[in-house]
Amino acid sequence: MIARFDRMGPTGEALALVAGREVAVPYAAPGEEARVRITGLERGRARGRLVALTAASPRVVRPRCPHFGRCGGCQWQHLEYPAQLEQKTALVSEALERGGLHGRPIAPAIGWEPSWEFRAHLEAAVGVRDGRRVLGFFSWGGDRIIEVGQCPVQHPGNVAALTSVRAAWDALHPIAGALRGIISRVGTATGEVMLGLSVTRRLGPDDRQAAVRALLDRVPRLVSLMEVRAPRLGHLLAGRQAGLLWGRPYVQEEVAGVRYHVPLLAEFPVNLRALPGLIEIILGALDATPADTVVEPDAGIGGYTLHVALGAARVVGVTTVPELDAAWENARLNQMTNCQFYARSPVRALEKAGRRGPVRLAFLHPPGPGLASDLPPALRRAGVQRVVYLGRTLGRLARDAAALERAGFRIGRVQPIDLSPHTSRVHALLTASA
Repeated sequence: MIARFDRMGPTGEALALVAGREVAVPYAAPGEEARVRITGLERGRARGRLVALTAASPRVVRPRCPHFGRCGGCQWQHLEYPAQLEQKTALVSEALERGGLHGRPIAPAIGWEPSWEFRAHLEAAVGVRDGRRVLGFFSWGGDRIIEVGQCPVQHPGNVAALTSVRAAWDALHPIAGALRGIISRVGTATGEVMLGLSVTRRLGPDDRQAAVRALLDRVPRLVSLMEVRAPRLGHLLAGRQAGLLWGRPYVQEEVAGVRYHVPLLAEFPVNLRALPGLIEIILGALDATPADTVVEPDAGIGGYTLHVALGAARVVGVTTVPELDAAWENARLNQMTNCQFYARSPVRALEKAGRRGPVRLAFLHPPGPGLASDLPPALRRAGVQRVVYLGRTLGRLARDAAALERAGFRIGRVQPIDLSPHTSRVHALLTASA
């Protein structure tokens, strides 16, 4: 079968229409024509495999990573970066149309270059192949672990941690049966590295000592070694709690003049190279004045909150119990007294904030399934005049935008934002007014 690809799909494949049926093929590109072999049918479309190119695209480039095509971390390294941004703009437009939000003004996607070495957080899995242990990333859509020696989208500090753990295999033998993977976080402003060992059981005293001895002098710039309990559930390596084995439980970070102590499992932006520009866009959309109160559900450890607080009278952030202490600590670290953090439902926090005065602005960036169904109506009842919403997935963006409109907000300009270069993932910022 010959397919001519005209766009990229939301799950990363190139799409073509052949005999009235949509065909999705990994690692192909718009403008290419290829002979493909159909490998399956799912959700009304065919999934295929590239057999041979019959026509090339001028927008295809040589992937920088030697593992591209096997590792599932990146799907779009073969597309030049401007083409990636164009495709992400189209994906946002298509998602809103499918969600019933027709004709919304959508700006061209914004990205930041260089689009390499930007990831401050790494998760790598441990597996066994041919009788030996491997450490790397999962294949695209599968459970096979691809051993990697380098990763051009990861911060070099994370790559060094990955390499160091692999070099310490023999010394880590006492915990080999419990080790599921590693989690690494880098403070990009400081170069500090913290490393978590994802394990299936609590490590005993001898195991903890063995881990510290194995890694302490091997991992460059190491300031923290943690154990993270994680059950054997799919690809999940990060459990809910991390215990300190050695050092301190955070890395120091600084973004646009604001300092942070970032714990290993914190909800904190991953692309810190893009973060200053993203914060500038968010602040411009909020347009807070020194008289404004801003509410921020899902505030995490204050990654955005503290920047918003620089221009507002008060920011009320809702976070989780595990992150509450870190959020307050980051406010104290920057001597900010106009931030308040609560570990309660966003609606209750909004009602409490409203009793102290009008709440005119809200900044939303929900993780997981998106906005709680009771939040958009509660924002409207509280008199919120402007909502700035950062969507993290296409499906969630469309659902949450529709929920805001049903609550009585008007969706304005939508700005796609690329925080995950070389993947099909795209964020989008929208502003909704009462």
